[in-house]
Amino acid sequence: MKPWWLDERVHAGAEHLDERYVAGYDLKAGFDPAEDLDVLQRHGLGPDSIVVDLGAGTGAFTVAVAGLCRHVVAVDVSPAMTAALRGRVDELGLDNVTVADGGFLSYEHQDEPADVIFTRNALHQLPDFWKAIALDRMASILRPGGILRLRDLVFDFAPAEAEVRIEAWM
Repeated sequence: MKPWWLDERVHAGAEHLDERYVAGYDLKAGFDPAEDLDVLQRHGLGPDSIVVDLGAGTGAFTVAVAGLCRHVVAVDVSPAMTAALRGRVDELGLDNVTVADGGFLSYEHQDEPADVIFTRNALHQLPDFWKAIALDRMASILRPGGILRLRDLVFDFAPAEAEVRIEAWM
């Protein structure tokens, strides 16, 4: 890696690197992936699909999609998150899931081109310039005609409302 390349862990948010926070992550930030799975299945996700989950966290999506596809690569920059996810995958006996340490900028895809890339609430951690690099890297992982399901945090309010809105959200 070049010395000027962004260290994704620095931008991951300290809480995502903390084992105590990660232990309660699903209670705070967990989600039901049913809607995402429905959309992906309607657009071609199937039993032969290879899926890459970027910013996999503790694996809510990874675990849910594992039964619907051939192989899932779950990627996260946080060693605490990947440790929790590996434990979950082992506990459930999911033999078609690979957990990889890395992120949008550092993950090196070693599998066939992905049919699906899924990412939720992770890309916003990168500064804007690096988001463009991340999107380019995702495109290089996807097979032609593959699916990118990108969901992220977008704030839509007047700047004058920022303090009140952010305080309420936290």
